Amino acid sequence: QLSVDRLSAEQAPGMKEQEWTGPEALCPGWQEEEVSDGEGPEDSGHPDPTARAYEALQRTLRLEGMPLTIDRTGQPRTGFGRLDMTVCILGSPTACRVPSETSPGAWSLLLSRGVSFEAGGCTALEEFVPPRRASYVTGTFGSEGSWEGELARDLDCPTGGSALLAHWLEDPLLSRWLLSARAGLPVPPTLAFITGLWETLPEEPKPPGVRLVRLQDPQGQESLVQDEVDAFLEGSTMQPYDQVAVRLSGWRWRGTDPHSTHRKVEGKAVAQAVTALLKGLQEEESVLLEALVPTARLPSLPPRSAAPRLPMALRICTVVCRSWGDRPQLCQVACTVGRAEMPVRHGSVLPLGLDSSLRQWGLADAAQRQALAGRLREAAEATMAALLAAEGELSPTQRGGARAHTDVLGVDFLLSCVDDTLELVALSTNCLRCLETCLLFEGMGHDVGQPAGDVSRLLAECLLHRAQCHLVEGKDILLIGAGGASKSFVWEAAREYGLRIHLVESDPEHFAAGLVETFLPYDSREHRRDEEHVEHVLEMLRARGLRPDACLSYWDDCVVLTALLCQRLGLPGCSPAAVRLAKQKSRTHQHLQRCRRGRPPPAAFAVPCCRLRSHDDVERAAGAVPFPAVAKLEFGAGAVGVRLVESTEQCHAHAAQLWYDLRADADHPGIGLGWGNAMLLMEYVPGTEHDVDLVLFEGRLLGAWVSDNGPTRLPTFLETAAILPSCLPADRQAQLVRAALRCCRACGLRHGVFNVELKLGPAGPRLLEINPRMGGFYLRDWIRAVYGPDLLLAAVLLALGLPPVLPSRPSPRQQLAGIMCLASEHGQALRGGVMEALQGLQRRGLVRLNPLFEEAGGRYEEPCLSVACAGDGPAEACGRLLGLCQALGIDSPQYPVSHFLSHFK
Repeated sequence: QLSVDRLSAEQAPGMKEQEWTGPEALCPGWQEEEVSDGEGPEDSGHPDPTARAYEALQRTLRLEGMPLTIDRTGQPRTGFGRLDMTVCILGSPTACRVPSETSPGAWSLLLSRGVSFEAGGCTALEEFVPPRRASYVTGTFGSEGSWEGELARDLDCPTGGSALLAHWLEDPLLSRWLLSARAGLPVPPTLAFITGLWETLPEEPKPPGVRLVRLQDPQGQESLVQDEVDAFLEGSTMQPYDQVAVRLSGWRWRGTDPHSTHRKVEGKAVAQAVTALLKGLQEEESVLLEALVPTARLPSLPPRSAAPRLPMALRICTVVCRSWGDRPQLCQVACTVGRAEMPVRHGSVLPLGLDSSLRQWGLADAAQRQALAGRLREAAEATMAALLAAEGELSPTQRGGARAHTDVLGVDFLLSCVDDTLELVALSTNCLRCLETCLLFEGMGHDVGQPAGDVSRLLAECLLHRAQCHLVEGKDILLIGAGGASKSFVWEAAREYGLRIHLVESDPEHFAAGLVETFLPYDSREHRRDEEHVEHVLEMLRARGLRPDACLSYWDDCVVLTALLCQRLGLPGCSPAAVRLAKQKSRTHQHLQRCRRGRPPPAAFAVPCCRLRSHDDVERAAGAVPFPAVAKLEFGAGAVGVRLVESTEQCHAHAAQLWYDLRADADHPGIGLGWGNAMLLMEYVPGTEHDVDLVLFEGRLLGAWVSDNGPTRLPTFLETAAILPSCLPADRQAQLVRAALRCCRACGLRHGVFNVELKLGPAGPRLLEINPRMGGFYLRDWIRAVYGPDLLLAAVLLALGLPPVLPSRPSPRQQLAGIMCLASEHGQALRGGVMEALQGLQRRGLVRLNPLFEEAGGRYEEPCLSVACAGDGPAEACGRLLGLCQALGIDSPQYPVSHFLSHFK
């Protein structure tokens, strides 16, 4: 246990004292009498390792100009709930392991005392009563048998590494094998000599840049070593290089310099150096012979003096984290420069930024520097992807626990030149050295007034996201309505997140019945009786002893029933009144027209409209709403029954036809006919159409994504095309987000994931409708692919009462442009082999397919399939999509794809 009386004599002042402690508060350490030989935390000699760690933290805080740690152990923290997160960064053995209650054979980590870190750099020593259960653990995992490795082994919560994974990462042979074989990256040509069996060294595929020689016994094999060395030195892979290095590889030798360097022609001396090192090898260690790859020599600026220039080497450090959906994300890049004849070690020189280093190196063209930065991002993220795939093939024992995975990775590169082309050569991976270099680079920027970098934010978001995914595991989710083919992703996501789904569904033969924990067939399609349905559903839950942790729905028909159930079960969610208001389109606009507070008020986004329940209503509405106007179902979804009408007569005709065709839910399931077939007449709003998907927690905006729609097919307003991210400038996107947010809040929608459809004209946004549930069609899939976060997971967390961790500065990874396919236009082609071709392209990652509805044409058609292509920008994504549509026959004079994509510029 860590107690204040066992710490150093220098105590942290209270908050008020810190503010007025004199000049030392402005210049920490200015009165210190003793001067150490460096800035690193020297050992105080205190016998307690916990106290030494605490003193090291205080020294670091002083050096960074941050307040010292406050002692709050006198007021223990209480009230820790089962859904609260605790992220542990191990710095000293002050936690306790107990057998896990949820994972047999695993352990839970309990924290009774620790240092908490708060916004603004404040820290506090706190005691937790009762002890907090860790929901994520990371740290500096030491060698096998150390307390860090043992404490983090076999935990029941996610662990950002382990001692065994650290051994794997820090071994140049293993990491280089991975870089070459799995990530497809150039590595220094390497000849590796190993002895014994290597369980963690994969057999396949063979890496093109690494040759492996297995020695049964190093003794007496000098001739074999000489032959292998000669063949390597004289081989084609060594042709561009003049020097080689001999080094030991393994955990013990991480970060060390080569044992010796030689010219390529010194074959005998090289073989002798290898043989000498082989005699002392331990298990799973190796001797590497590798080419010394020189840094590319670029045309440089004229020298300022006549003195000869020494050859220099450039090392590029990258930090990559495992972000949303296990996708690698480059966090930071920093470069170090040193003498070419000596390897540039981490921490030996002060780092620079990539762009500055490349300019200094002579790469004057900004476009070339930008292109190289893009290639670096791809290479670093490819390394992380290959590592995660390889870790997935290891057993839990080999990883140090079933939940142990690498979440933060350092990758080192050299900038080389091959055939007059700049090439990034991957050197190795590491656990912390690149991170230390990049954090030093960010700290140096802070010294000269640069804004804070992204490393800390990105890493915090990564760790918190993994902790939240752990929190939802095993939670009982009451899901109302299964939906159709367009919602099939839900069942895979439920397995991925470990959710226990209890499904209430009207169709007793629904395919999802066998995919959920509990299937509760109940016909709730007559939604005008939702209050009665609530009682029946609650009785079904009581009969089965079910006590859900959350209740939600993504199916438009069931949002009101869901809100009523949340209210009765005491679960988080929007009020039934707010959901009813948003669900009934005419009431939404009429309510907003009365909301006249704010600048601008929500009324500014409303559109004049009238409800139509009879032909007499049509006559009255024609006098209030100018033509052309839009006639559509009051509770509709999927644009079914929407039509542009240019006169009272056209409105009468459309209403008569719709009221004849669509009377009950069975006539067209899932479009809201369970509330009746009332219509509304709305003023036609010119402009471009957009979707805004919002995540709100108790009224606070956590995330917003804007997508653009192409020109709809008139007169039915059927969606044709879409693109994400939006092509609009940032300020116009901000208009849409703020309008959507103001409308949701004004209607009482303050907690959940919502989809808002708007038109954007010269005067700003106008509301079309609010969908009080997660966006449909392709939106969840696209947002996850482009930005990373999963709207479904966000909806689950909100239903549990937790604010989901989302990117505070979302950055798109790609551009997606998609086109809708219709049974009437494309059904024959899709059945004639086009669908098979599209599925083949999807397996190769060239298209994204989102099945929507069953193929059915007719008067009230809905899209059956969304086909999307990715690119670096709108032009590339649209160009690829147009070419695909032309090749497969999706484009035609009757369905002009080029016109539908014409808005996306």
